[in-house]
Amino acid sequence: MRLRILTENDVRSLIDMGAAIPIQEEAFTRLAARESVEGLRSFVVSESPPGVAIFNPSFLKGGGGYGVKVVSDFFGNAERGVARMSAIVTLFDGETGHPRTVMEGGYLTDLRTGAGTGAAARRLARADSRVVAAVGAGRVARNQLQALARTHDLERVLVAGRSEARARAFVEWIEAEPGLPDDARLAGSVGEAVGKADIVVAATTSSEPVIRGRDLRAGTFVAAAGANVATAREVDTETVVRAKKLVIDSPAESLANAGDLAIPIAEGAIREDEVTGIADIVAGACPGRETEEEITYYKSLGLPIQDLITAQHIERRAVAAGVGTVIELGGDHD
Repeated sequence: MRLRILTENDVRSLIDMGAAIPIQEEAFTRLAARESVEGLRSFVVSESPPGVAIFNPSFLKGGGGYGVKVVSDFFGNAERGVARMSAIVTLFDGETGHPRTVMEGGYLTDLRTGAGTGAAARRLARADSRVVAAVGAGRVARNQLQALARTHDLERVLVAGRSEARARAFVEWIEAEPGLPDDARLAGSVGEAVGKADIVVAATTSSEPVIRGRDLRAGTFVAAAGANVATAREVDTETVVRAKKLVIDSPAESLANAGDLAIPIAEGAIREDEVTGIADIVAGACPGRETEEEITYYKSLGLPIQDLITAQHIERRAVAAGVGTVIELGGDHD
């Protein structure tokens, strides 16, 4: 039994954001066609040291293979001088169940997170969107901008963050990053940035709303990719009430962990049946943006099938290019 190992550098050499967006569209289309079985996410909490391990499985029917992404989030890692989060993805053969490939999963997660929003933006943002408000200045905000620059001719990014130093560093990164607008600047406030934007990206760890619906202009697309528990939210109730399209990765899989939507539903401000899955829009079963004036909203939590389909594309490219280290595991005996 042979196993291919792909490092982060291997994965980066095989795929970029431009390729990842149509791969996410494929993943959403296959989800809509019910070609996958999405396993329930499992969380295992460590009290000492404080951290959590997250297991995300997905299985393709008809022998299409399956995969598991394991994410570690250990809160004290900064004190150890190492990254707080790490991830690996393991792919298994759909006919035999044997492991085939193990790859670094952090860059893959960045790609599929940004590319998922890119796929949504193609259907929910106005085609003439030029100005982005980036609320948050971390890793998620970066992948969101990289994807949006592939789907729209962006001209300006307005940055608002809790830390002015981080926000300034983010502006400098935007200015230096190929393919992103040369015009990047700090906003005086979140409300100012949101009020001037065609696309609003919320990529924070805030538990309380940072985006206020009163600040949104008609025709704005709001992409929320940060808070991912039912008790935390990045946008207020007015935002989702004003939005004519409320879209999430999958209502069946993700709604319970999206406080942006779960809290207004509990308040009675919106109904659960008003929320649409992005898979149904990508597959053409439900409409995307229908007018220039409507506000649209997309909540990204990430689905295991996105990791699986992305990893399988990476694996095929690795095999074709001879990339990675192949080892003999043994274990072929009866």
